[in-house]
Amino acid sequence: MTLPIHMPKTLDRMQLPSYDNPPVVETVVGMQFAPLSGFTNAHLGTFWQSLGPSDWPTVVDVPPLPMQSERFTPEAQWGKALRLQLTQNPSSRLQMINSEKTRMVQLQNGRIHLNWLGRGGSNYPRYNSVREEFAACLAHLIKFAEDQQIGTIVPDQWEVTYVNHIPRGGIWMSPSDWSFFKPINSIPTIDGLIEAENFSGEWHFVIPEERGRLHVNWQHATQDDAEDSQYIRLAFTARGPVADDNDTAVMTGINLGHETIVCAFHKLMSDKANTEWKLNNAEDA
Repeated sequence: MTLPIHMPKTLDRMQLPSYDNPPVVETVVGMQFAPLSGFTNAHLGTFWQSLGPSDWPTVVDVPPLPMQSERFTPEAQWGKALRLQLTQNPSSRLQMINSEKTRMVQLQNGRIHLNWLGRGGSNYPRYNSVREEFAACLAHLIKFAEDQQIGTIVPDQWEVTYVNHIPRGGIWMSPSDWSFFKPINSIPTIDGLIEAENFSGEWHFVIPEERGRLHVNWQHATQDDAEDSQYIRLAFTARGPVADDNDTAVMTGINLGHETIVCAFHKLMSDKANTEWKLNNAEDA
């Protein structure tokens, strides 16, 4: 299902909603770029060395993320079946984690991301800080590609993700309380016959003027299968095409993604939830 999100046209002049105690545990700011013909897996290690292994001591090899493209055609409204992609290029994605375990830089041929990691208990540093750190990573990558003579970074898509963990025992105790998230409204339970137990779902929204999409994913999960560790994993991902192939256009898109997520999160939550997380600056944004 693809629905429009109506964003104020004066959003850039408004004070966005913010929370004193948000449930966010991770944010990701990233960019997709045209794969570089001269880029090999060996360059991942060289890039890590250029960042400074003492500052980023933990490295993990993981499979590459698939290339994404937010298209605005009738066919793009519907989910596609999983496609098996065969390739002779055994590409990889390198995750580089800082010594405090609060940041992660992810790089593959065609993508770069900066993650803030809050699961260890660190406080969310706020968007402006994460954005500027990503901008520094991007500038570093552009110079790295030039120095290594492996091609020119040509961005084609921006991306922002906020991952929220909402534990059981706060604003919800059972599925009947999940209406704090307005798209769910209510979980069907028929007294004496059936009782709701679990739910997973996703929603897809168009950002007006086809500037991108907002993807929302809801999962009911537990840690270590413990009854008292249930939580809702609610992820908001905004993604869209880069208007021009330069880093300024990338940051403009990333700002749009952040604004879309913040305002949509506020609007999609109940008054009780917004109060629970101590909402500020909600001037009808």
